[in-house]
Amino acid sequence: MKKLMGLLALALIMILAACSSDEASSSANESEAPAADAVPQDLAFGSATVGGFWYTLSAGMADKMAPLYPDSSVTIVEGGSVSNLLGLDKGTFALGFANGQTVPEALEGKNAFKEPVENVSTVATLYPNVFHMVVREDSDIHSLEDLKGKTVSPGIAGYSGELAFQDMLEVAGMSYDDLGGIEYIGTADGADLLRDGHIDAIVGMVAAPLSTFEELDTTVGIRLLPLEDDMVASLNEMNEGYLPYTIEGGTYSNITEDINTVAGYTVLLVNNDLMGEDSVYELTKMIFENQEHWTTLSTIMNDFSPEYSVENNVGNLHPGAEKYYKEVGALE
Repeated sequence: MKKLMGLLALALIMILAACSSDEASSSANESEAPAADAVPQDLAFGSATVGGFWYTLSAGMADKMAPLYPDSSVTIVEGGSVSNLLGLDKGTFALGFANGQTVPEALEGKNAFKEPVENVSTVATLYPNVFHMVVREDSDIHSLEDLKGKTVSPGIAGYSGELAFQDMLEVAGMSYDDLGGIEYIGTADGADLLRDGHIDAIVGMVAAPLSTFEELDTTVGIRLLPLEDDMVASLNEMNEGYLPYTIEGGTYSNITEDINTVAGYTVLLVNNDLMGEDSVYELTKMIFENQEHWTTLSTIMNDFSPEYSVENNVGNLHPGAEKYYKEVGALE
């Protein structure tokens, strides 16, 4: 299943790249900006796997984008932070989500990025994407160190959740060699494996609360493993995109204690060669005018506003987004 998912996603990316190559080629080979109202006919949206909030939110945004861009069709691609940024850079995706700690690495050409990603801009900073370490309530695992000898799903290989997990293992003086096994699989399928006892833990950077984990909490029962303060400090020193975060008790109905962890903001970005200034302005406006709708999808969006987005901005703002923020007084 995991291999099939990866092959299907790869095949879709290649197809989308081929379809969009004619639209992107002229702008990619020239320094001229696209037309102000430019929008590709095939609007590929780099998201994440089914079961995560990125997928839910991208589906909701796609519905709202249909009347905004009537001559375009939105295709949601199950990507991840790193692959979305790479897809945006190549013009495979017109827009996509990324984690805040990954964006600076992309812009600087560090770690997973062999070269700087230069032709992407930020539309909005949406909400904190929170690192979770989830185990069954009846598990004997109570800390990161207790994962020694256990089977863990870090999501899809190479995605930001796995990279964050590897950073934590490094800080703890551990590696995958200390674990009992790694299961690369999407969030929803990982939850099924945890429920059935086929894996011992799921880790990843997701919304809090996440509906997939809420369902696990009310059926089999789960616990969240906390990070020690020195671990949080070390991660922030390693990458300033890792921010201290507390999952408050009650976020998941059966977990009453506060959980110490880290988070990175979820950012919506666009490809500068494919999306024109006016088109991005309309996209930005639509996103904020539907803020109440996003909160019905998850309470993680409760604080989302133009002011919140500007205050927590990650990356370089697109001129179209900047125009909107100035219009509403969120940016001088």
